[in-house]
Amino acid sequence: MEEQKICERITSLEEKEKINTKKIDELTVKVSENERVLNNVDKSLSVTVEQIKNIAEDLKQTSINFKEAMMRSNTANSKETEVLKEKYNELEKKYEKLDSKLEQETVVKDAENWRASKKQIIAWVIASILGIVALYFGLN
Repeated sequence: MEEQKICERITSLEEKEKINTKKIDELTVKVSENERVLNNVDKSLSVTVEQIKNIAEDLKQTSINFKEAMMRSNTANSKETEVLKEKYNELEKKYEKLDSKLEQETVVKDAENWRASKKQIIAWVIASILGIVALYFGLN
């Protein structure tokens, strides 16, 4: 009996050993699969991180280039603005000269017309007086 119990225990232990061995083999396969998946994820993550680094560097260079382009554009715009201001000032001076010249010519012509009109009126008045005097003496 005791032998039988021992045999049963041994059989039971052997079955448990087989089950445990099977579980160990399954766990070994799972560990290998997990290591493979983890390795793939690690490689993929490394590639992704490298791509992000490249994108960040490209973005940094692009922002530097954009900043430089903006500075060049601002410099060019400032120069163009200065040129336009100078041209505006020159045109303003020319306008003032023309305005002054036009005013002088207009005033001079008006003054000449006034003088001519005044001379004409004086001449008519003198002619009228002389005519009246001539009529007065001519009738007498």
